[in-house]
Amino acid sequence: MSALRLHHAATAVWRPLESLLFPARCWATGVPLKSDERMLCQGAREQIARGLLWPYCAGCGSTAGPGTRFDAGNPCPQCATRDLGVERIVRVGTFDEPLRTLVTTLKFRGRWELARVLAPFVAQALQQATLDGRLGRVDALVPVALHWRRRLRRGFNQSEEIARALGHLTGWPVADVLWRRRATFEQSHTQSRTQRRENLRAAFVSTKPERLAGKHVWLIDDVCTTGATLHAAAMALRRVPKDQRPAGIYAAVVCVTDHTAIPEPPLLPDLTP
Repeated sequence: MSALRLHHAATAVWRPLESLLFPARCWATGVPLKSDERMLCQGAREQIARGLLWPYCAGCGSTAGPGTRFDAGNPCPQCATRDLGVERIVRVGTFDEPLRTLVTTLKFRGRWELARVLAPFVAQALQQATLDGRLGRVDALVPVALHWRRRLRRGFNQSEEIARALGHLTGWPVADVLWRRRATFEQSHTQSRTQRRENLRAAFVSTKPERLAGKHVWLIDDVCTTGATLHAAAMALRRVPKDQRPAGIYAAVVCVTDHTAIPEPPLLPDLTP
């Protein structure tokens, strides 16, 4: 049995016991959950749903103002410094609460089951992109790979967990065809976009590229910061013989580290007599 399956099996035994010993609380806010709530309170779900409504640049994921639409003829100012190497990106929201806590808990505290909580929001983001014409076909979900040593230390690959939960929810096939051939520093330990890009240069290799030939492929990851990881993964999918290359490469992430100021919602007029 693989280390990942052993981890899941042990978790499946412990988590029900844990729920009996400790009162269930929202993983995002810490408030006690009601009997009909699971893992997230209604307030956290509504906050994430509101974030899905904010417009953003389909090229780099940066937040846009209300009514603003960026495209090839009207590029986002952030696109000049955040090259993702993909044709489009879809996001749930920005790396702020409650998504920040959920992603870091999933990633660094071993709560892989949170992928099943986040996947429906990713699916909703993809559906919204369909409605406004930014979504290509979904032929395959490709999780961004972890190096085997980091995966062994963490116990799982959070991007793969999200991809598999998303595939289970939507029926889209998951193609685990990226291999991280060399260990890299944690991206959070690098100081600039240039360092991040150099850190990941040629870090990925596409295995069995013929599986993606002519298909519209969606890279799946948890967080996009500068876009260096997505760029390196996309380049790996393109560095294959021409007849084995995907027809389109896109990305779907839970959140984007966004330094764009999100505008406050307009105040309703005071109609008090």
